[in-house]
Amino acid sequence: MGSFDDFKKVPSAKKVNNADSLIAYEKSYMDLLKRYKDEIQEIEMMMKNLRDERIVFYTERLPEIQKEMQIDEVSPEIRAQWLEKLHANMEKSFKISEALIEHYVTKNLDEFKSALQQAMGVV
Repeated sequence: MGSFDDFKKVPSAKKVNNADSLIAYEKSYMDLLKRYKDEIQEIEMMMKNLRDERIVFYTERLPEIQKEMQIDEVSPEIRAQWLEKLHANMEKSFKISEALIEHYVTKNLDEFKSALQQAMGVV
């Protein structure tokens, strides 16, 4: 997943340590955070929803399915085979969701980085 660590890497030749430059950078950064607040919150919600969905599946849905299969007297071999496929399919679905969120985060981080560089006149 994209990382804000990319914003920490400034070549020594481009570092300016005077107070005015640092204040301008911080102001630009905070303005961008305000401008991208909705996107940041949306990413946070997508990640929370995915975590919640995974927890619900493993703590509630899967045990319910297993219980129903026992009640319906599904043979242990068929039950194990079916549950294995269900588990694999759900993990694949979770990974696809994670990849989509990661793509969205990366796109937003790239846009954020570009806007910060433009604001600082680095581009």
